[in-house]
Parts: sequence; C-alpha cells; structure tokens
Amino acid sequence: MNKLILSLVIIIIPFITIHAQTQFDNASFEEWEEIGYGPTIIEPVEWSSIKSSDDATISGQAPHVWDRSEFGNAHTGNYSVYLHTVRVFGINATGTLANGRYHAEFNINNAYTFTDTANSQWHTKISARPDSLIGWYKAKPSAGDFPTVKVVLHTGYAAISALSDTTSFVASNVISLPEEDVTEWTRFSFPLNYHKDIMPEYALVILTSSNGLSAVDGSEAWFDDLEFIYNNGTGVIEKNTDELVVYNFDNNLSVFLNSNQNDDFSLSVYNMLGKLVMENSGKSGQKNIYNLNLPGGTYIISVRYNGKILTKKIVL
Repeated sequence: MNKLILSLVIIIIPFITIHAQTQFDNASFEEWEEIGYGPTIIEPVEWSSIKSSDDATISGQAPHVWDRSEFGNAHTGNYSVYLHTVRVFGINATGTLANGRYHAEFNINNAYTFTDTANSQWHTKISARPDSLIGWYKAKPSAGDFPTVKVVLHTGYAAISALSDTTSFVASNVISLPEEDVTEWTRFSFPLNYHKDIMPEYALVILTSSNGLSAVDGSEAWFDDLEFIYNNGTGVIEKNTDELVVYNFDNNLSVFLNSNQNDDFSLSVYNMLGKLVMENSGKSGQKNIYNLNLPGGTYIISVRYNGKILTKKIVL
C-alpha cells in the first residue's frame, strides 16, 4: 500500500501552462489485494482497515467490517467500498476504512487512526491546498445512526480520535451524512476548513458506516469516487455551481439554496459531536427561515437535494 498521491498534469494550449492537481490513488476502489488472511478478506489498494492495524494480535481478532461491493454496485467502474457495522465482543464495531493506519486496542475508547510518517505504506503525501472533498455514497443506517467522512490535512504526525492533538492540523472537516436510507448514488461535498496558512504534507481520510463510538449494529454504507476539488487556479474547478448561503440571527437560521433548478431540499443540523439536532425541509431560490432553539456553539448545516449534498458551518 504505497501511499503517494497521484499528480495529474493539465497542459493548457497555447500558453503551455502546467498545473498540478493532487488526488487519491484508487479513489474509485477498483483495485483490491489480499492482506494475509486468504482470498476472502481483501482491502482496496492504497487503503487500510482494522485488520491491518499496528497490533497483530488485535488485527487477527478484529471483525471484518468492510468489503468489496458486489460487481456493478458502483457509481463508476465495477466496484465501490462497502462498510457495515457489526456487534462483536459486546460492542458495536463501526464499518471503517482509511488511507492511514489504525491503532487498535481492546478498549475502543483508546483506539485511533494515524499517519505513520516513517513508513510509506501508511501515509499519503500531498503538496497542495484543496478547497473541498467530494464523493458519492449510498447508505442504509440503523435507527439513530449515520455514516461519516473525516478529512485532516496536516504536517508531521497526526491522529484522528476524540482526544486528538490538533497542533499539526492544517485543515480539517467532517461530514455527517443523513440518518436515512439512500438507495441511489448520491453526491456529497464539503469544504476543508483551513487553520494555518501553510502547505500540508499529508492527507488523512476516514470513511465510516456509523457515528463512531455511538455506532448502531446493522448500519451500512457504500462509498465511491472520492476527489479533492481545487478552485484556486491550480487544478480542476468544482463542477457543481450551486451555492448554499446560511446565517443566523436571534437564534433563527436563514438558508438560501441557489441552484439551477427549482429544487425542494431536506435540511439537517448537526452539533460538533455529529448528533442530529434538527431536521426540516425547504425550497431553493428563496430564503427559508427556521427557529433553531439551540444552545450556543458550532453546528453543521447539511442540505440534501436532487442527489446532492452541500454543507456549511455556523456559530451561534
């Protein structure tokens, strides 16, 4: 699992201007390989699971919470990655996959995912500042559960957990996808929030079928076609021209979705723990006002419409 992000070169004629756009290897999950447990337990090339963690004993006992999708169950190509949450040893083990490495412990509260900078097998290099991450997913979450996508761009060593030291983080964000069945391939998109004005060295991404330590047995999610988006002239421009504008006033939330079509949308509001705190609906092309009645803090606004998802962050 050689962790080196692809460099795609775009040549613009007649000026012969070259721009480099960095992307993930095997972002469409078409290539798979055995990891030492025989042909029935395989990982997507350039990605890892809890069965290839840094503790061989725990890896051998760890549940199989991911798989290659059935042939043809993909947004593009032949395959996607299928994550599923299972109950084992009295706990609910979240279906998860990452492009770093898992640190496994029997006490799951002490487990985390990390970038091993000393071993190219367990890190993904990047030398760019993407604006956002997009991808496609389907889901069948159990009641009260939802899939997530977490991204951290960083320098040096970094780990993702509830108690992470974030001093090396250059940019980060997490999207909590809706608590509902999604039977058709649906596009998600969320911005990367930059904390430092420097170039990151590594990209760490985690996909899950459940809400972390609050996972519910039986939740399922499929992911495909992950892609960094660049809107600063150094890469491909985001094809989705729709715009989501949100702001709050007097504990009310104003949501305006500017789309090319007259779309109805579903609105979800999550706190920073990923808990759904409000649901509603609205219509694009007009200002939609909602009473939040929420305590002060930071919240993620998620709007789903026409097979797309847009997110914004607000602070009350």
